[in-house]
Amino acid sequence: MSFSRLALAAVAASFLATPALAENPSAPSESTTGGDHHMMMHGMFTREERMMLFADIHKATAGMSDGQKRDYRQQERSRFMAMSDSDRAKFKSDLDARWNAMSDNQKAAMTAQMQAFMAARHGDHGSE
Repeated sequence: MSFSRLALAAVAASFLATPALAENPSAPSESTTGGDHHMMMHGMFTREERMMLFADIHKATAGMSDGQKRDYRQQERSRFMAMSDSDRAKFKSDLDARWNAMSDNQKAAMTAQMQAFMAARHGDHGSE
């Protein structure tokens, strides 16, 4: 995976982690974290699975308008929440397999990009 793709994967994290989950405050509390939708992905996915998921979402939403991206993220979240336990396990297994198939350099680059993105996101949030 090229450096630019990794950077774009980090941007995808913002699309899923913040607006998609925050825009549906009336959603029922289904998460394993007691309704804290911002932490839902942390309870369901490992860090590596989240990185792969963000990369997939970014790739799928390339060229979409902000509204289309938001709708896509909400559809994907709903689709995942509606999965049976066995389907969810298969989905997570696929994410794990694709992560494990990456080279160590690709994994390190993706991890560094995600850490940089999260540091910038948390740093900016507190200063404004």
